[in-house]
Amino acid sequence: MKFSIICPSYGVEKYIGNALQDIMAQSYTDWECIVVEDCSPDRTAEIAEEIAKGEPRIQVVRQPENKGVSESRNRGLEMATGEYVLFLDPDDRYEKNLLQQVAGVLEKQQTDIVIYGHYEDYLSEDGKLNYRNTFSMPSRVYTDASEIHHLVMELEEKTMYGYPWNKAFRREYLMERGLRYPVITHVEDILFNVAVFQNVSSVQTIEAPLYYYMNYADATKRLTAKRLENYFELQKTRYRALLDQQDSWGSADAYAEGVVAKAYFRSFFSMLEREVRAGTTKNEVLSKAKKELETDLFARLKDAMPQGGKALKLLYQPIIDGNIKKAYRRAKEVSFVRTHFPMIFAKAKQAR
Repeated sequence: MKFSIICPSYGVEKYIGNALQDIMAQSYTDWECIVVEDCSPDRTAEIAEEIAKGEPRIQVVRQPENKGVSESRNRGLEMATGEYVLFLDPDDRYEKNLLQQVAGVLEKQQTDIVIYGHYEDYLSEDGKLNYRNTFSMPSRVYTDASEIHHLVMELEEKTMYGYPWNKAFRREYLMERGLRYPVITHVEDILFNVAVFQNVSSVQTIEAPLYYYMNYADATKRLTAKRLENYFELQKTRYRALLDQQDSWGSADAYAEGVVAKAYFRSFFSMLEREVRAGTTKNEVLSKAKKELETDLFARLKDAMPQGGKALKLLYQPIIDGNIKKAYRRAKEVSFVRTHFPMIFAKAKQAR
């Protein structure tokens, strides 16, 4: 069984060497790695090409112009020859037995998708590990449609559904259905996975964390750390896609809507805090929030929010109640903590 590892690469000269070393160190040896270099302004391409000189299983392909992560992944997929495809980010790290573990479960039973656990590491400026979060699901094979539909929401609740790099996909399944990454900002990963899971008939999970999602102190890796003018609208695209999928399956029960509601109100509050941090006037922020209270999405989810939790009472309940002025005050307080005590903010965010 051969694996195709696709690494879309842009501006990762600090990290791509380690990533490729992790791939070359895999205990399972039947693989190919396709590095799609997207016109980086740094030495990403040169570093990858130098490593590839001594490793015939690594191909480095240069895009003719900067096209973004979706088109880079799609190009790699078109070139792939393995039975299974993994989309790994080159600024992360991988366990040396990642492919061995995936191959092991597939040798027992081949499924369309394999999902493995991951670590989320937060590093200090000197590269030391500040703290680590672990995300995983118990090892299991899913072939019943209703159980797969429920699994999707369990994965979403654990923030494991939308990522591309914690999964191995059967290449034939993707190619037969013409499944590709959409060219859109910020939500391309979740929209791809929604499309992939729509008609999937078999999935299995590996509990072991095999991937390290690296949060470097000197890099704004996450788009959520940046100021996107349409950030909340993009997030709402995600929530509508999740709800539409569950509606199409007839499985949009209280649990499913509750999972989406928690994410929606978290993003709603995050939008308020971002606007405060960006210096948007109070009246503009309040006006934007009030318009959101009139949307169909708010109407559907305001009564779906699960009860309990400090974050709900402190941050989200004012929004649910329509008390936007109180929510605005809370956003100002959170913005202060985020600006002056970033590590406390990061830990509190993960604990919500």
